[in-house]
Amino acid sequence: MKSDIVQFPKLTIEEKCNTAESNLVYFIVCGIAYAKATGGTAEDFSFFSGNIANWENSKKRESKVMIEGIYRNKSQFKDFEIEIVRESEDVIEAKMRGFGEDLVRKRRKQDISVEEYLSFFGKKWEAIAKQLELTYKQSLQGQWLHISVTKG
Repeated sequence: MKSDIVQFPKLTIEEKCNTAESNLVYFIVCGIAYAKATGGTAEDFSFFSGNIANWENSKKRESKVMIEGIYRNKSQFKDFEIEIVRESEDVIEAKMRGFGEDLVRKRRKQDISVEEYLSFFGKKWEAIAKQLELTYKQSLQGQWLHISVTKG
């Protein structure tokens, strides 16, 4: 039905992307805040999220599958950067940044830190790595999140 009162704005691609980024960060922050408010931890929400992720049809024991999946998942962020640091048949190490950290800093109402936000991804990706028969580790070094995915 066409409305004489409501006029929906014509959003640009950039406006749509900014809204998508903000909404994704909002739901992650809300999940962490809810877990903490109900006596749980950010890690509880992280493992839960990772365990319901559907990677069952992905190749097992291939580090590149997970690194490429992380890249696809985080590429929606306009400031996202990822660089391969080292790679071999058994391990791929990369560093990344720009996937919502600044938005978390602006969302003070939920009182979630950037460290908790990054920890969410670490524990989520640990659970996903387990599904893929891989090992995932991460560490924050300056502005870069260094990640490692290893077979087995």
